[in-house]
Amino acid sequence: MKHFIVIDGGTQNIKAFIIDENGNFIHGESVPANHYTAPQPGFAELDAEEYLKRTMEVVAGLMRTSSVPKDSLAALAITTHRNTLIPIGASGKPVRPAFTWLDSRQTPGLTMPGGPVKSLALGATPIGRKLKEYQRRSRFNWLRTYEPDNYEKTAMFLSITSYIFHALTGQFKDSSSIAGLLPIDFKGFRWHPWKLAYDVLGVQREKLPPLISPAEVAGTVSDEGAKSFGVPSGLPVIIGAGDKQSELLGAGAITSDTAAISYGTAAVIEVLTDRYIAHPRMEFYTLGSAIPRHWVLEGFVGRGYWMMSWFRREFARQEEEEARKLGIAPEELLNKNIDAIPPGCLGLLVHPYWHPRENDPLSRGAIIGFCGEHTRMHLYRAIIEGITFELRLLANTMQKYTGNRIAHLRVGGGGSKSDEVMQITADIFSLPASRLHTSNLGALGMAIDAGVALKLYSGFPEAVAGMVRVEKTFTPRQETALIYDRLFKEVYSGIYTALAPLHARMAEIIKTAKAA
Repeated sequence: MKHFIVIDGGTQNIKAFIIDENGNFIHGESVPANHYTAPQPGFAELDAEEYLKRTMEVVAGLMRTSSVPKDSLAALAITTHRNTLIPIGASGKPVRPAFTWLDSRQTPGLTMPGGPVKSLALGATPIGRKLKEYQRRSRFNWLRTYEPDNYEKTAMFLSITSYIFHALTGQFKDSSSIAGLLPIDFKGFRWHPWKLAYDVLGVQREKLPPLISPAEVAGTVSDEGAKSFGVPSGLPVIIGAGDKQSELLGAGAITSDTAAISYGTAAVIEVLTDRYIAHPRMEFYTLGSAIPRHWVLEGFVGRGYWMMSWFRREFARQEEEEARKLGIAPEELLNKNIDAIPPGCLGLLVHPYWHPRENDPLSRGAIIGFCGEHTRMHLYRAIIEGITFELRLLANTMQKYTGNRIAHLRVGGGGSKSDEVMQITADIFSLPASRLHTSNLGALGMAIDAGVALKLYSGFPEAVAGMVRVEKTFTPRQETALIYDRLFKEVYSGIYTALAPLHARMAEIIKTAKAA
């Protein structure tokens, strides 16, 4: 029996697993990730060296406490949270803290390449306006503008995944399914062939690592890497797709009629496609898949089940204390109580933009419909419903653009452990929602990639059949589904359009107040 070591580097926790070729999780370890810092509003920076240190510790701990024979280990695979950018110096160490995916800093006042005339002409076109937005949000441009010395000191810009890979192998490489505001040709799974892409984002091509397929062996563990991580020297290493793309594969959602939902720090719905489809206004993302030459269409709720942590911190100290005494997670207590709250929460609705939409940085979250009958538990359930309503809205957009109908849901992430959350998901979508044999779908997806890369399986259909299992399926309750369908169509679907002008006006007023 062959086994894989999988590193799953999340925003809140860093996990390491040993998974066998049948998809069984033999052993696992987890440590909290070091928290990002916010030196200014809108900034979110991470000490990448500390993150790497904790990753080494959790993998070394996994190896110490596992009874799996080392000679059965076939490969090590890596997947991590996406769109975190680390400037690395010639020494291989970061020159400054990393920019995390939560970072929303911008660089105003930049001019487009090509001189004033070309810039003006380009700016009048839809593609020009999009490029201008990318230019303003580029972390490369921010670094060149405000920390030019650190930009010059940077030899290579890495993701969290490629930073861990470098520590393991001594090589600079990244996945061809990398995600983020980078000069990527998503259609061709390569760095962009157009010079304009680099000029707009403000980065030199030589500062970006070579890209390799997530289903290929990218390198082997060096002697130094073996010492740091406690894994065998010479072990093959696979650089995976991002965590969410890997979760789609781990859910076994490899046909266009099956969508995967991830209830993690970010809540995400994804479908696989064998053709490149992009939304002109970025209502969904189009990213490289964990399966070569395929794409993932992804609807994204930025703060997602982070909102559960927010609720606990702000409103559930009593449940946290009781859960601590019982030795269980606070969510277990909270979730048991939401069945007593009727669907729709007596008219309380949450619009879950605690992190703004990607195509509207001024958007904000909202809680609508408070009355005197509402309690903390109504709000808790309304958050779960609001996240799920938004995922349904995103799914509708993806179905419209692909022409494919979603008939089944597969659900992973921490939220999928709750029967109550799973039932709400089935009811709001009016679709069967299946929980898999593990909630760690990103890690399972990487084990599948490793199995295919090492030719233990002939291809992805065979690997999925051998490694993915449905544990339980929740079917929609007809009466509840009808209530949710009316709330979605008649109320929720109109909230963003109604509130967007008010959020824009609010931003203008706040900006004026700050300047005063």
